[in-house]
Amino acid sequence: MLSNRITAALFGAGALLATSLAVAPATAAPVASGALPAASSAGGLLEQVQYYGRPYYGRPYYGPRRYYGRPVYRPRCYFVDRRVWNGWRWVIRPVRVCR
Repeated sequence: MLSNRITAALFGAGALLATSLAVAPATAAPVASGALPAASSAGGLLEQVQYYGRPYYGRPYYGPRRYYGRPVYRPRCYFVDRRVWNGWRWVIRPVRVCR
Protein backbone atom coordinates (compact mmCIF):
# COMPACT_ATOMS: atom_id res chain seq x y z
CA MET A 1 0.00 0.00 0.00
CA LEU A 2 1.24 3.50 -0.85
CA SER A 3 1.93 5.97 1.89
CA ASN A 4 0.15 9.31 2.09
CA ARG A 5 3.28 11.18 1.05
CA ILE A 6 3.72 9.16 -2.17
CA THR A 7 0.01 9.46 -2.96
CA ALA A 8 0.15 13.24 -2.56
CA ALA A 9 3.24 13.45 -4.77
CA LEU A 10 1.60 11.39 -7.51
CA PHE A 11 -1.56 13.48 -7.29
CA GLY A 12 0.47 16.72 -7.57
CA ALA A 13 2.45 15.41 -10.54
CA GLY A 14 -0.76 14.33 -12.27
CA ALA A 15 -2.36 17.74 -11.66
CA LEU A 16 0.69 19.51 -13.13
CA LEU A 17 0.69 17.23 -16.17
CA ALA A 18 -3.04 17.72 -16.79
CA THR A 19 -2.72 21.49 -16.44
CA SER A 20 0.24 21.68 -18.80
CA LEU A 21 -1.60 19.66 -21.45
CA ALA A 22 -4.86 21.57 -21.10
CA VAL A 23 -3.53 25.15 -21.20
CA ALA A 24 -2.70 26.61 -24.61
CA PRO A 25 0.48 28.72 -24.86
CA ALA A 26 0.05 32.49 -25.07
CA THR A 27 1.28 34.41 -28.09
CA ALA A 28 4.54 36.29 -27.66
CA ALA A 29 3.58 39.14 -29.98
CA PRO A 30 3.26 42.57 -28.36
CA VAL A 31 -0.07 43.11 -30.10
CA ALA A 32 -2.44 40.26 -30.81
CA SER A 33 -3.27 39.94 -34.49
CA GLY A 34 -6.70 41.44 -34.94
CA ALA A 35 -9.18 41.37 -37.79
CA LEU A 36 -7.08 43.86 -39.80
CA PRO A 37 -3.58 42.40 -40.28
CA ALA A 38 -2.59 45.24 -42.67
CA ALA A 39 -2.98 48.07 -40.13
CA SER A 40 -1.16 51.35 -40.53
CA SER A 41 2.51 51.30 -39.63
CA ALA A 42 2.23 54.34 -37.35
CA GLY A 43 -0.27 52.61 -35.09
CA GLY A 44 1.91 49.52 -34.92
CA LEU A 45 4.98 51.56 -34.01
CA LEU A 46 3.06 53.37 -31.30
CA GLU A 47 1.85 50.07 -29.84
CA GLN A 48 5.41 48.68 -29.93
CA VAL A 49 6.73 51.72 -28.06
CA GLN A 50 4.00 51.33 -25.45
CA TYR A 51 4.89 47.65 -25.05
CA TYR A 52 8.70 47.75 -25.18
CA GLY A 53 9.32 51.23 -23.75
CA ARG A 54 11.56 53.95 -25.11
CA PRO A 55 14.62 52.70 -27.04
CA TYR A 56 18.04 53.17 -25.42
CA TYR A 57 20.49 55.16 -27.54
CA GLY A 58 23.41 55.22 -25.11
CA ARG A 59 24.50 57.81 -22.58
CA PRO A 60 22.45 61.04 -22.63
CA TYR A 61 24.53 64.15 -23.32
CA TYR A 62 25.22 66.16 -20.17
CA GLY A 63 28.10 68.15 -21.62
CA PRO A 64 31.77 67.21 -21.70
CA ARG A 65 32.96 64.68 -19.16
CA ARG A 66 34.85 66.13 -16.23
CA TYR A 67 38.54 65.43 -15.72
CA TYR A 68 39.54 65.14 -12.08
CA GLY A 69 43.26 64.70 -12.57
CA ARG A 70 45.41 61.64 -12.02
CA PRO A 71 44.20 59.02 -9.57
CA VAL A 72 45.89 59.02 -6.18
CA TYR A 73 47.92 55.89 -5.56
CA ARG A 74 48.26 55.07 -1.87
CA PRO A 75 49.57 52.00 -0.16
CA ARG A 76 46.92 49.37 0.51
CA CYS A 77 47.72 49.10 4.24
CA TYR A 78 48.96 51.84 6.54
CA PHE A 79 49.18 52.59 10.27
CA VAL A 80 47.05 55.22 12.01
CA ASP A 81 47.03 56.24 15.66
CA ARG A 82 43.61 55.38 17.13
CA ARG A 83 42.06 55.29 20.59
CA VAL A 84 41.77 51.69 21.73
CA TRP A 85 40.15 50.27 24.90
CA ASN A 86 42.64 47.90 26.51
CA GLY A 87 40.29 46.61 29.21
CA TRP A 88 41.01 49.24 31.83
CA ARG A 89 41.35 52.55 30.00
CA TRP A 90 41.57 54.23 26.63
CA VAL A 91 45.07 54.30 25.13
CA ILE A 92 46.40 55.57 21.81
CA ARG A 93 47.93 52.76 19.78
CA PRO A 94 49.02 52.42 16.16
CA VAL A 95 46.38 50.41 14.29
CA ARG A 96 46.89 48.87 10.86
CA VAL A 97 44.21 49.99 8.38
CA CYS A 98 43.82 48.15 5.07
CA ARG A 99 41.56 49.26 2.22
